[in-house]
Amino acid sequence: MLRETFSIIGRNWSMYVVVVIGTMALSIFDELSGKTTSGGATSFIWSYVAMCVQGAVIYSAPFAEVGKRAGFGRTFPYFLKTVALLIGALVISLPIFMFLPSELGVSVSVLLFAFALLVAYALVLSLLGTWPTSSITGRGTTLVDALRRGTARFFPTSGRLVAGMILPAVLSMLLVVVTSQFGTSPLPLVDGKPNVVMLAISAAAAFLQALGVSYAAVVVARVYLSGEQRFAEFGTAAA
Repeated sequence: MLRETFSIIGRNWSMYVVVVIGTMALSIFDELSGKTTSGGATSFIWSYVAMCVQGAVIYSAPFAEVGKRAGFGRTFPYFLKTVALLIGALVISLPIFMFLPSELGVSVSVLLFAFALLVAYALVLSLLGTWPTSSITGRGTTLVDALRRGTARFFPTSGRLVAGMILPAVLSMLLVVVTSQFGTSPLPLVDGKPNVVMLAISAAAAFLQALGVSYAAVVVARVYLSGEQRFAEFGTAAA
């Protein structure tokens, strides 16, 4: 599935360039303004990327074709379902943050909570991740259908999703840690001038996140197709 992920990225590289630049711009805006107002926009970007990837898997079509087929009528329900699953993961992982020892400090507690949220979200996706995916085709759209598909392949799916979502986050953190050892400013702009090193790190981190989102989307799309057993029908529709 990793090979399929890179193949999709290669065939749709221009959109990934736009996505990386867009997420970098939002991140820089938040850092310079001292706010986190772009979270909703960033979440929508990643949700849309996941939908395009899953559409590319289901229909064997490029992102442009998937976008035409989906339209607003399917994009909006897909986004709402994805947000619902993310909220569910947040509810599951929130007690972990509440019961962490205060001696750990705020930074460590937030970091542990972030990883707990990623793991919880991966597990939720393993069970119910095909619920948003079903909006792409309009088939098997209920939570019961999603649970049926998820339970059939829960263990292999959860292992792939946990690895696919955690590893990019860890690699991004390592990039930042290694860079900080050289005394490089963490700001994207220093004295009004671009900080080339940090901009490069931000671009690498954004691509790693795009890779993680795309891989997870491929995994869930394959679970959906396996559960529906309609490979031939989807292939015919794409022809």
